[in-house]
Amino acid sequence: MKKLLFTALLALLFWDASAQREPKWNHYMFNDFAYNPGVAGSRDAISTFLIHRYQWVNIEGGSPRTTNMSIHAPVKFLHGGIGLSIMRDQIFVNDFTTIQFSYAYRMPVFNGALGIGVSGGLLQTGFQSSKLNPNQPGDVRIPGANTSGSTFDMGFGLNYKDEDMFVHIASNRLTEPTVSQLTATSLYLETFSRNYFVSAGYHIPIGESFKLTPSFFIRTNASATQFDINAMGTFRDKFWVGLGYTTVDAGILMVGANIGKNVRMGYSYDYSLGELSGLHAGSHEIFIGYDFNIKFPPKPQITIRSPRFL
Repeated sequence: MKKLLFTALLALLFWDASAQREPKWNHYMFNDFAYNPGVAGSRDAISTFLIHRYQWVNIEGGSPRTTNMSIHAPVKFLHGGIGLSIMRDQIFVNDFTTIQFSYAYRMPVFNGALGIGVSGGLLQTGFQSSKLNPNQPGDVRIPGANTSGSTFDMGFGLNYKDEDMFVHIASNRLTEPTVSQLTATSLYLETFSRNYFVSAGYHIPIGESFKLTPSFFIRTNASATQFDINAMGTFRDKFWVGLGYTTVDAGILMVGANIGKNVRMGYSYDYSLGELSGLHAGSHEIFIGYDFNIKFPPKPQITIRSPRFL
């Protein structure tokens, strides 16, 4: 049944694809909490994660840079997990910041666990007019000063995970929020489309010390769709190497390692295969994750003797 489910989801790869604004992550299989609140509490530990992407290196002023920091942990009395994700995306004169709090209810399903999560928080946008050098200074269509605005944002997600596979179905910008940026002369309104995410991967053992994990990641706002597909080989659950392709027209190389039981690190490089290939020096992405548990000392046993029975 699990293989049938994975095959059905893999068929979604044949959708038409084009670019969209939502930040791209090569390491979507590690950075899953960034787009799916249903992941909260899934690692049975306090899980911290930091990732940075520098896209289209050497395009002056036009190289997007995105950073995401997150932490989530299981909470037994809530029957699930909670978490916090903070992301900043810089694209030339535009800045986007999100701060999302998440809760996921987790329950056993088949041989794994299903997480049903919701998130809510701040969506902030900014326009850095100081970075512009317009041909016509004073153009009323261009803000004369830096502006910013914010609004409330929500997300929803399902996450299934067991020893053999993982599946994600999620959405953000559920209310399709509008952010207002007011200047002395103008009011700028920006509406964000609802985004949908589908991702899955399946672990295929090869011998006793190696496994191959094909996976895919689809993101769409119903008018534009983008997908990634890759295959990752892991040796003794310690080192991995992966190759992938994205419809942004790039080939992907990924390497990484689990350091001990608690730390994992990874790096990826995008080599452009499209029209931008001669205009930049590729894209870089690097992450580090750390899982830990807090163990409280057991309460000391206190013996109280009754004077009646001394």
